[in-house]
Amino acid sequence: MQRLVALAVGLIVATISPPAFSESFTDKAKNDGTVEVSDEDPAMQKAMARARAGLEGFLKKAGSPPSDTSQYSVKVRVSEGESLEYLWISDLKGQGDLWSGRIENVPVVRSLKKGQAYSFAKTEIVDWTYVDKGRKKVIGNFTTCALLTKEAPEVAQKIQKQYGLECDR
Repeated sequence: MQRLVALAVGLIVATISPPAFSESFTDKAKNDGTVEVSDEDPAMQKAMARARAGLEGFLKKAGSPPSDTSQYSVKVRVSEGESLEYLWISDLKGQGDLWSGRIENVPVVRSLKKGQAYSFAKTEIVDWTYVDKGRKKVIGNFTTCALLTKEAPEVAQKIQKQYGLECDR
């Protein structure tokens, strides 16, 4: 069964304050909005698989971040009743498989608030990201790359170039 899920767009994209490129993804990122995406979307499934493949390395780096990096965050799955949402969590603290941080998006799920402390299992992480200041690149953020596949190619390319996103379209 296919269902739509709310996907918070762009902790990294939103905090860098992008100029307006389009009326869809970018505007939602600027306004801390959500995009509805099927949980069977091939681009999103590929993005989450890429994130899972690099998760252990990311968590190790997040535990002792190099000085030329910042903005370590993970995207986690959150559900309430029939609502399913993915939110960015920052200020990460972990111990084994249990993690906590601060919600960076305005949740659709009513029981949660932006800025609230949130605890989650490592298995709930579907994406991760950080900024490599030395290379001026956003590392990870694979779900944003998946969302960019829904944009016009020229819009997606501008966003990728501006933020140093490495997306394979």
